Amino acid sequence: MTTVGIDLEQFIRDPYATGIQRVLQQLAINWPAGETKAEFVVPNRRGSFTLIDQATAAELLSLPFQERLPDDDLRQTVNEFLEQHEQRASTVQVNLGDLVAIYDAWLLPEVSYLPSVLERLDLFGRCMPTTMIGYDALPQTEPANYRFVPGAAAWVSEYFRRLVSVDSVVCISEYSRSEIIGRLRRDPAKRITIAHPGGDHLAARPASARETGVEGRRPQFVRLGTMEARKRPIEILRGFEAAVRDGLDAELVFIGNASSSSEAINAEIRAAVAAGTPVTWVTGASDAQVHDLVHEADAFLSFGVEGYGIPVLEAIRLGTPVLFDGIQPAGDIMVGRGARRVPASTEAE
Repeated sequence: MTTVGIDLEQFIRDPYATGIQRVLQQLAINWPAGETKAEFVVPNRRGSFTLIDQATAAELLSLPFQERLPDDDLRQTVNEFLEQHEQRASTVQVNLGDLVAIYDAWLLPEVSYLPSVLERLDLFGRCMPTTMIGYDALPQTEPANYRFVPGAAAWVSEYFRRLVSVDSVVCISEYSRSEIIGRLRRDPAKRITIAHPGGDHLAARPASARETGVEGRRPQFVRLGTMEARKRPIEILRGFEAAVRDGLDAELVFIGNASSSSEAINAEIRAAVAAGTPVTWVTGASDAQVHDLVHEADAFLSFGVEGYGIPVLEAIRLGTPVLFDGIQPAGDIMVGRGARRVPASTEAE
């Protein structure tokens, strides 16, 4: 049997829910039974490494998607989970040299600019096959959406260099593959494949209240994701405000965390809410809250640039039609099956 070690250090350092962490969660839940065994690896406070089986990893990686209060410290919750796991008699803890002997292959499953993660990838690359999941090259192609702490830029470059040199890359979309080959210049002769993340973490749900003719209920549009510029939250807001001025009686719901790169975006959305515009901004939503909000909406909006766009599939599985435009791999896949491309109008139109 082949055993693959999967590096989770990036997750325990930054566990806040994103599309990437949804991929990690589903990787643990749905890793196929067979000749290839997955084992998840996290560094611990003693300088060694704790090994986590598939079922425990699925539980750990589901923590960001559970309901919590706005001031809850998710990183602390993750650390407490790991401490409890480490106290079990059956838990295996090993040093770095042991890891090299245990595994037949190594996987880096998410974006990481941590020197320790990248140096570990290099170490394993000298003695076994290494694979990375390729999400996108957006820090290179959409740099305005990203802010890095001083000293981190060099390691950002190092991460993308490894996407070029690593033995194998599994991309989440054709767009991601084309960016890694075209922008980062990975040799297309080297192994690079596509595995769409899908939306299988959701059970399909029946038609929601919006289709039952609830009297007096405003139509509701929902948009899910962080407030980064590449996702066009301000364009969505301004378009909605213009439609309201023209007589539209509807609501717009933003679900997602604040932009980490532009406080101006956050301020404009807060100002719209404070001004009484029919706009709501929900942060720190659990899976259950997201499901309800998306399920009850009349339409789901997804505009801008996405490496894949898992929320598009979430909306469709919940019975909510999707309107999209821009680079939206998941939207393109689902055109005519719950999604419709709606090109943005020009001022001349």
